[in-house]
Amino acid sequence: MLDGSLASDEDAVTGLPISMALIDPKPLTRQSIRDVLTEAFTESALVAVSTCEELLEMDERRIDKLNLVVVYIRNEGLTTPWVQSTIELLRVRLPEASTVVLADRNDVGEVNRALAHGVRGYIPTTVEWEVVVAALRLISAGGTFVPADALRSTAAKSDDQPEGERQGRSGGLDLTPRELSVIDLLREGKPNKVIAAQLDMQENTVKVHVRNILKKLNATNRTHAAFVANRLFGKEAEPVALPNSLRAIDQAQSPGTPKR
Repeated sequence: MLDGSLASDEDAVTGLPISMALIDPKPLTRQSIRDVLTEAFTESALVAVSTCEELLEMDERRIDKLNLVVVYIRNEGLTTPWVQSTIELLRVRLPEASTVVLADRNDVGEVNRALAHGVRGYIPTTVEWEVVVAALRLISAGGTFVPADALRSTAAKSDDQPEGERQGRSGGLDLTPRELSVIDLLREGKPNKVIAAQLDMQENTVKVHVRNILKKLNATNRTHAAFVANRLFGKEAEPVALPNSLRAIDQAQSPGTPKR
C-alpha cells in the first residue's frame, strides 16, 4: 500500500478495490501504521493519506468500496476543529464506511463524544497491536469497539453517587420496566433475537423497545445506549470474550441501520 498520490500503481497490480483508508497528518507514523495494516490485512487494498480532503479528492471509483477509515487523532480531542471536520466529512461523503478513531487519549468523555458522532470504534494506542487488528476486523464485520477501561470508569463514577441520585437520573428518563429489562441485555451485547427469547417477546417488539430506548437516552446506536446506561445505572455490562482490554458491545446494528 502506498500514499494516496501513488496508490494507483499498486491497485493495478493487486486488482483489489480500496477497502481501508488511514488518515494521519504525520508522515512518520502514517508510514509505520500503514505498513502494519498492510501486513495484517493482506486481503485488502489500503490507502494512506494526510487529510480527509486528500482522500475525498481521489477518484470515486477507487474509494466507493471503502469499508473502514481509520483516523489517528493523536492526543487531540473530538472537539478539535480538524477532528470534528474530518468525522463530519466522512459521515456525509462516505456514509457506508465505518469511521474508527485511533487516539493517544483514553477517557470516558472522549469515548462518549466519539459514539455520539457516529464513530464505530474508539481504539487507544495503549493497547497491543493484535488488539487493534481484532477490533478493526470486528468493526469491518458490523460491530463496534470501545475501551473496556472506559466502561469500567463510567460504572465506577455512577457507583460513587448516592442511591437516590442514581434513581432520580434514571427515573427522569421515563423508561418502562420492559425497556429497563431490554437495556440490561443490550449492555451485555445481546442481539435482538436473543433478547426476544430471554424476555419471551417477539423480535419486532424488541426492535420497538430499542428504538424507544435510543430516543430516551439520546443515543445514536446500541453501543452508545449501553455506554449511557452504564453511566446512569452504575452496573458494568458482562464482558464479551475478546483479547486484552477491548470489548465488542454492538455485534448487531441499530434498528433500521444497514449492515456494512
